[in-house]
Amino acid sequence: MSDAELPDDIRDLLAIDLLGAQVQEWSIASDSFTWTLLAGDAERGHELAALTYVGAVVLHTNRHHLDRAVEVAAEVVGSQVVAAEVGGFEHRLTLGPAYAFVIRFWSVDVRRMPAPDHLRRAR
Repeated sequence: MSDAELPDDIRDLLAIDLLGAQVQEWSIASDSFTWTLLAGDAERGHELAALTYVGAVVLHTNRHHLDRAVEVAAEVVGSQVVAAEVGGFEHRLTLGPAYAFVIRFWSVDVRRMPAPDHLRRAR
């Protein structure tokens, strides 16, 4: 599927440079998974990206691992969005150093806002 064929929400998700983004918070409600990531750097500026995946199933992780990712401000070291074989999409993610999981979803709501540099936690 070419970028031109992708739904607007997927293009919005792909427009965010998630590499190096730090996990700030997460929540699960009904059929949605939401997390907020601090993306960017001091040179380009930071932004908070709140991503809500609708019709979401989160695979290969649990609440403990997600809580730990927030606690240590885990960074995204890999991010790939692909069409799922069963329909919808998969966001395949790796948090540093090598913790991989998948969010399978039908649509995503992307909210972005500028953020101050001091939100980035030192590693």
